[in-house]
Amino acid sequence: MNEKIETNIAEIEKLIAAKTPYLQVEETHHLILPEGYKHTDITKEIEKLYPHPARKQGKATLYDLDSFLLYVHQQADDQTTRIYVDVNKRKFTAVFNDHGIGNGASAYAGWGDFKAEYEARLSREFSIWLKHDRTAMEQEKFAEFIEENYADILPEYADTLTQTAHLLQAKTEINFNSSKRLDNGQTQLTYTENIDATAGTGLVQIPREFSIGMRVFDGGDGYRINARLKYRIGAGKVKFWYELDRYENALEQAFAGYVEQVRAAGFTVLLGTP
Repeated sequence: MNEKIETNIAEIEKLIAAKTPYLQVEETHHLILPEGYKHTDITKEIEKLYPHPARKQGKATLYDLDSFLLYVHQQADDQTTRIYVDVNKRKFTAVFNDHGIGNGASAYAGWGDFKAEYEARLSREFSIWLKHDRTAMEQEKFAEFIEENYADILPEYADTLTQTAHLLQAKTEINFNSSKRLDNGQTQLTYTENIDATAGTGLVQIPREFSIGMRVFDGGDGYRINARLKYRIGAGKVKFWYELDRYENALEQAFAGYVEQVRAAGFTVLLGTP
């Protein structure tokens, strides 16, 4: 028998062995392949030939709570759908094919790969205030910031802050000397201004605190957030910044409202991640 015939016989033996490659041991399944062969899973390629997939899977990302709830209503199953809430990330994850309820024979395991997500995103206006929180600004830059975000300042503080901003913009070539707290809750800054070689003094009053009102989440309700106005005088110049007072409470309250809205829609809500 020549070498070529021996090789062909060996290949035929491998092919014969490959005809019965399947072995089940209790709950495990094995594919037995002869040496030199590999296993290729063509399930997905075959599935593409069908009118529709064998089962639902994938993840939908929704951009508002109403869309999320609508999609969940359309896809939910009473036995296998759960909504997980990650409070830290302010995100909802609906799992439509989660594990069945209980431990009996009817409580089958779920794949957990058919999902929908909604993450509560900060509103544009709140993101701006949060970005500049505790950030010291030169007087002119601070004045511009107040003017650009005037609409977010509550009316009882808006006029005072705007007048302060206008004064700071008009008097950029001045030296600030001292500060004094007044009985009306404001702070009085004293400055020196040189006009036509003549030195003059002036006063400017700024509030020690103010409040802003806005949506903290896109499409959400409005909330009032208090802020403390701070300043620092150095080398004749003054820098301003503000400190938002416990803004986390507004975020927690707003997101808690979203959680209650999902619960009120009749879904099982679990704090955690799938």
